[in-house]
Amino acid sequence: MASDIYWIAHDGAPRLAIMARPRAGDWLEDEVSHWRDEGVSVVVSLLELHETNELGLEAEQAACENLGLSFWTFPIPDRGAPTDFDVARKFAEAIAQHNGAVAIHCRAGIGRSSLIAALVLVVLGLHATDAFTRIAEARRLAVPDTDDQRRWVEAFEARLRA
Repeated sequence: MASDIYWIAHDGAPRLAIMARPRAGDWLEDEVSHWRDEGVSVVVSLLELHETNELGLEAEQAACENLGLSFWTFPIPDRGAPTDFDVARKFAEAIAQHNGAVAIHCRAGIGRSSLIAALVLVVLGLHATDAFTRIAEARRLAVPDTDDQRRWVEAFEARLRA
């Protein structure tokens, strides 16, 4: 059973999605193949190293690269937010400048992945509220995970537009 990819409706590139982390072990290559078949060209993992190890996902980067996908990491603590505005801005801008399809995952595909997807959408010109509405519609549940994550994106937007 392949993981769900939640495509976020917005105008222009990149095609943007959030998702839960892949299953590990014997299923990992099948998961990554599914992503590729769905058009994903860049996979973004927000897991911290200890989570990657705990979940048995040490081979995720190699699996992605072996199947022709780029693999980017931007570790954020579970239920947390980035610690540096400028680093987060540069990362969101890099995603926003990609012309293909980008799928962002954390552990469950709700909090951190929604936060980063919202940053990308804000960089692309949406308001934070609109970004979270579109993400929630795609994910079919309330996002992000915490009020602090929502406030972080709102502060990001205010600083970006200042």
